[in-house]
Amino acid sequence: MDVQFVIFYIGIASSSVCLIPFIIILINFKTINKHLIPLLWLLIINIVVEIVNVIFAQLGLNNQYIFHYFTVAEFTLISLFYSLFFSNYFSTWLIKILIPVFFILAYIDSRINGLNTVNNFSASVESIILIFYSLFFFYYVLNNLIFENLLSTPVFWLNTAILFYFSGNLILFVFSNHMERIDSIKYGILWSVIHTFFNVIYNVFLSLGFWKAKVR
Repeated sequence: MDVQFVIFYIGIASSSVCLIPFIIILINFKTINKHLIPLLWLLIINIVVEIVNVIFAQLGLNNQYIFHYFTVAEFTLISLFYSLFFSNYFSTWLIKILIPVFFILAYIDSRINGLNTVNNFSASVESIILIFYSLFFFYYVLNNLIFENLLSTPVFWLNTAILFYFSGNLILFVFSNHMERIDSIKYGILWSVIHTFFNVIYNVFLSLGFWKAKVR
């Protein structure tokens, strides 16, 4: 069986999973808290990007520049999610400042590496910052006993989804350009296996979070 054929259909399966949390959040849309709205927008953008990527793959076109823009949108919306949540407890000026700072880093990445290569620098920085946010979330809510039953809260599952996805893919993001230059076929297989695994977990946890995302 052709390797590219397998990689393509693994990618289709991975992309399709994002429809599950999107459908769930639409069902609960009228009752969710406002800090979850940025994640709804992220899901919408993600679905559009996945559809475009499938079309580009069918046409044999380079789609790497799409990920440069998507990374910026993803970082911004997830940062807004954390900012809106933590704003109930303290000032979130640092999170707000890091958004334009990341814009600058992403622009530098695009200028140095070009838009037609993997944006490993901005994706790696994004992952490190979001891993820090997610770990700080666990530290803060456990240290301050914000919730009586943490597992019953949507933010626990959403935060866990973010931690699993970005920590699991961090090494892959860091060495993407290097691995692609060495052997693009093996890199494609590695990306499909690792990224698909963590992407499925990510969307399962998002689905659990949105399922519990009703205002009590």
